[in-house]
Amino acid sequence: MKILIINASHRKGNTDQITGEVRKKLEGYEVRELILRDIDIQIPDGCENCAESEVCPHIKDEFSELIEPSIRNYDVYILATPTWSDNVTPLALIFWNRIVSWCHEDNKYLKGKKLGVITHGMAGQESWDNVISWVKSICSWEQCKFVGSLTCKTGSNINNVELNQEKINEFVDGLL
Repeated sequence: MKILIINASHRKGNTDQITGEVRKKLEGYEVRELILRDIDIQIPDGCENCAESEVCPHIKDEFSELIEPSIRNYDVYILATPTWSDNVTPLALIFWNRIVSWCHEDNKYLKGKKLGVITHGMAGQESWDNVISWVKSICSWEQCKFVGSLTCKTGSNINNVELNQEKINEFVDGLL
């Protein structure tokens, strides 16, 4: 089983700590963590090619050349994002807008696959529920299975995470 963790945090810190704990539980599986802040990923330009779910000829960045060609090669996807104004981060939005298959049924990247979400922040469950709902809408559109969420309280300081090992185990079990 191949698992892709999409780390959509804009800075190194709490999200990395949480994904590190999840990765420990996934030992024995092929896991890759794509850290969006570390790659050149431009916003989509909305050209006709993009609208037709084709490769955009106008955007030549690290994402289009090294990441996008292999993005379909996973069985399970985990979006890890701090809660940002009751939603996912801007990096997460750019990532999904680059791979979304608006017009063509046969171009769905995640069709038949699994998608889970890790979200955290200072706010709380109501804000995290907004992120979870957004991810469920991605699942509906992409025709993939939502396999659960892991939420936890984090402070504004790095490494100020309230991790619950039981919740992490439950989340990982739902992925597999």
